Formats: sequence, structure tokens, C-alpha cells
Amino acid sequence: MSNYKDLALEDLKAAKALFHFDMWNKVGRECQQVCEKYIKHFLSSRHLLSNELERTHNLRKLFMAVPERDKDLSKDLVIVSNYYFETNYPGDNFIRLDKEMAEEAIKTAKALIKYLDDFDVDKTAAQHNKLSSDPYSE
Repeated sequence: MSNYKDLALEDLKAAKALFHFDMWNKVGRECQQVCEKYIKHFLSSRHLLSNELERTHNLRKLFMAVPERDKDLSKDLVIVSNYYFETNYPGDNFIRLDKEMAEEAIKTAKALIKYLDDFDVDKTAAQHNKLSSDPYSE
């Protein structure tokens, strides 16, 4: 059975493959999907994914539900969030990505995955360090 994490990782593979064919807009859209699905996986695994959040494509809104957020990553997600519609549908807001923008989108998707995967590891390590530095903990 597929879940958000599996689908996100599959989308990342697709983005990397599309990159080699110079399909920059498709890379951007896939990276938006990677980020959206991975955040939803993270929130769902912690019972933080509401019906409203499950229906949104807005990465900023989704990332705001993560308990602690990295400010730089948050800024990058705002950019990638725009790729859902602006790279996929014609109109006044249509944008054409270039190679550098596609590379940045992939970097952002990978950084988000690492950040969320390390989230619990970092929290556990910090908690362990706090306990081991407490002279009264022994």
C-alpha cells in the first residue's frame, strides 16, 4: 500500500529523472509534490494532519504545522510552493524555470526530507544531552 512517504520518494526520483531531460518546469512541480507529500507524511505520523491540511497544496501552511521550523528552509519552501500552479498551467502567473531554479527545487526537496527525518533524532539527542548533563540525574 502506498503512503505519503513512499509517494514523495517516488516523486523525487521522477524529478531527478526529468532533470536529465532538461524538463525544468516538470522538475519544479515534482519537487513541490515531494515537499507536500513528505510534510503530510511527517504530520500524519504524529497525528497532526487535519482534514484542512490534507487538502491543501500550500507548503507554507503545511510547514507551519511542523512543531519547530527552520527559517531558511521555510523561505525555500515558499518558492517551491509556487511551482504547483505557476509551472503547470498557462496564464498570467505562468513561469518558466531554468536549470538553476530546478536544481534549487531538488536541493530544497532533499533538505526538507533530511530535516524532517532528523527531527526526532535531533530531539532525542538534545533530550539525552540535557539529561546526561544534569548532575542530579544519576
